[in-house]
Amino acid sequence: MNGFTERIGLPVLIQIIVEGWNEVFLLLLISVMIFGIRRDRSDELLKQVDIPFTKELIVFFSAVLIYNIADIPTLVISGLPSRAAYYTMRIGIFIYYLTGAFLTLFLLHVTKIHIARKNSSEALEKLITGFQLLEIPNVILLLLTPFINAIYSFDSNNSYVREWGYYIWQSVTLFTFLFIGITVARYWKRIDRFTKQIVTVAAIVPTFGFIIGMIFNTSVNINNAMVSLSAIVMFMLYEKNKTEVTLRYGYALETAKTELAEARLRLMQAQIKPHFINNAMIAVQEVCYTDPERAAELLDHFARYLRNNIIAVGSTEPVAFADEVQAIKEYLALEHADTGKRFQFAFDLQYTDFKVPALSIEPLAENAVKHGIDRYSADGRVILSSYREKDSIHVVIKDNGEGFDMNDETLGKGGIGLKNAEQRLRQMCGGTLEIRHENGWTEAEIIIPASQEVRL
Repeated sequence: MNGFTERIGLPVLIQIIVEGWNEVFLLLLISVMIFGIRRDRSDELLKQVDIPFTKELIVFFSAVLIYNIADIPTLVISGLPSRAAYYTMRIGIFIYYLTGAFLTLFLLHVTKIHIARKNSSEALEKLITGFQLLEIPNVILLLLTPFINAIYSFDSNNSYVREWGYYIWQSVTLFTFLFIGITVARYWKRIDRFTKQIVTVAAIVPTFGFIIGMIFNTSVNINNAMVSLSAIVMFMLYEKNKTEVTLRYGYALETAKTELAEARLRLMQAQIKPHFINNAMIAVQEVCYTDPERAAELLDHFARYLRNNIIAVGSTEPVAFADEVQAIKEYLALEHADTGKRFQFAFDLQYTDFKVPALSIEPLAENAVKHGIDRYSADGRVILSSYREKDSIHVVIKDNGEGFDMNDETLGKGGIGLKNAEQRLRQMCGGTLEIRHENGWTEAEIIIPASQEVRL
């Protein structure tokens, strides 16, 4: 051991120990991140959360791992004259420099994706591409080094020696990392906090290693320690950001669920209007005295009307068109409980084997009755028809009254009513709602593309 220490020197021995522990940490970081990705995929909440820089950091940590793996053996065998040591030195140093070039290019790529493109800066993107092209001369020098000793060479003792190309290599790398730091500073207010932290640490910390290595031509290589340190710091930042993002997403999800529940309640309140319930109950009460059996039938219609609306409010899937038709019939039975209402409602259903969003047809029928015709006149007529053409399904509700427009009253407060029906049609089956006035009739037509048809 004393002979080994005397050969490489105490500072290099310390460097080997530090880099060895760095490798252990890097393997742990990579394992934790890969295991975390697999674990998150099985978690209902986490699998929906997109944590930024996950793949980028795994690639970065893996490259740093190779960076150190290539360096450690060359430190251990430096000065040994054996043939194995001869080839190990040359292969290790070459991979070391090649991995360094990859890390520089990769960091430029990350800067391009997360800063230039996110800020739609074509000028910055082109400038970054220019810096990436600067690595070409470096790589050419590296490829020529085994033949002309451009960047490094080996003395008679098989020890690594810096050559003139080393300073070109380090200058280009240092210049590139300073450019990345300046870019972060330039776009500081336009990039998110986590991106600032990751790119700043990845660029600034290794820069100190480059500067120290160029100024002090010592046997100890500071680059690896600085790059490994930046990897550890970035992992800590990543875990902190992952926790924050997950908590924010969880809070937003719970808030959205609460808002959805409130929206469904508002929808139910809007669909089942208090004055309609009151009128229906008064009509049933009047019939109780004259025709108890008829009153029982009306109560049955009313119960089914309420049940249909409550179920529809919680529905996220299309329902059978026949169910919407039945909901209309329940509504009509309650309307006609008032014997003064003499309007006519006819059905012309040529095609029924399809599904529609819940509460998309019944509100149109209600609006035709309430806002289109004179409900107390026998001349008031509403017709519901359905048919299928080659490329589309059509549902038409038309009335012969003065008609209604899609205004605040007919749409309902808060965008509920016809507006809600239109949104459900568009979102759930690609359907459209058209309202027009033709030949004394007002028509509300639903058109569902055949390609979007959901059949029973």
